[in-house]
Amino acid sequence: MKRIPTGKGFIPLLTLLAIWSISLVVDLPGLAISPLIGILGKVFPDVSHLESQMLEILPNFCIFPFILLSGKLSMSRNKVGLVVLGLTVFLASGIAYFFVNSIMGLIVVSCVLGMGCGLVIPLAAGLLAETFTGKYRLRQMGIKSGIANFTLILATLAVGLTEGRDWHLPFVVYLVPIIPLLMSVFLTKPFLARNGGLQGASETVASRPVKVIPQSVARRRIWGIIAFYFVVTVSGITLSLFIPFLMSAHHMGDDATGYVSAVFYLMVTLPGFFLGNIVLALRRYTVPVCVMMMIVGPLLIAFCPCLWAYFVGASLMGFGYGALQPIFYDKTSELAPSAAHSTRVLSY
Repeated sequence: MKRIPTGKGFIPLLTLLAIWSISLVVDLPGLAISPLIGILGKVFPDVSHLESQMLEILPNFCIFPFILLSGKLSMSRNKVGLVVLGLTVFLASGIAYFFVNSIMGLIVVSCVLGMGCGLVIPLAAGLLAETFTGKYRLRQMGIKSGIANFTLILATLAVGLTEGRDWHLPFVVYLVPIIPLLMSVFLTKPFLARNGGLQGASETVASRPVKVIPQSVARRRIWGIIAFYFVVTVSGITLSLFIPFLMSAHHMGDDATGYVSAVFYLMVTLPGFFLGNIVLALRRYTVPVCVMMMIVGPLLIAFCPCLWAYFVGASLMGFGYGALQPIFYDKTSELAPSAAHSTRVLSY
């Protein structure tokens, strides 16, 4: 079986595919609910404004504490069991959607789905950070981000194609956890032992000097990354939300708006798959160049309100955001006191 270098040994290709498959689910919560918000009054005539707000907001709040809980639980040795638990809860909630016929039932199921996803989210990056190191880890973080964003695009398309037929159909996207659940067998120690996935790793790591970062310095850097990530994410999301309103204000058609939005999300997705090459080309200028793209893009849209400017501006903004996202994960992984702590640190 083909084995993949990790920078501290090798793992089977099937194990890498299993880790990648976890990223298929991390961006899905709330996706199938979004189109339902607009037709809640038709599906549930007696729904109150408070209930519709709860359906949209409450599940997202359930994700946050379970991300931190996942980081804490990941300090145990059975991370594969934690992945399976999170995916099972996610999948069970996805199936339950097809049998729910009340607004309160939707709220409860959505909250449970958020809990399951919260358990899985930090492990999608944490398992990569534990397994890979150096340039190998950076490349894998990029691919992980690319897979998550590309899955979101495909799932959004699926929701759009199914929402007009039956309001239950969009929930089919929440059955995606079947894939990583089936592949989780390739993450187990018996499988790794049979296929040489554990050979050479400990020897390679032991022969390399380990850079120890003082805990106080690591904390400051983590908070710095969190603040930077917050600003970058809010900037990217804000632009994507306001593009339709801006284009409508300048009397541009819905088709043009759809194309520009599609270009933005495409450019968010692409850098992840080529992050190694991007960093190799730009080296220490990678982050400044990406930040500059995220500044120039909106400025171009603001001061040149024409169609070509929207395309170029959205492309620059999307590319900068898409490249920075996995770099944040990689830089955070470096601050973990050991590989075993990676998921906990990434959960922050």
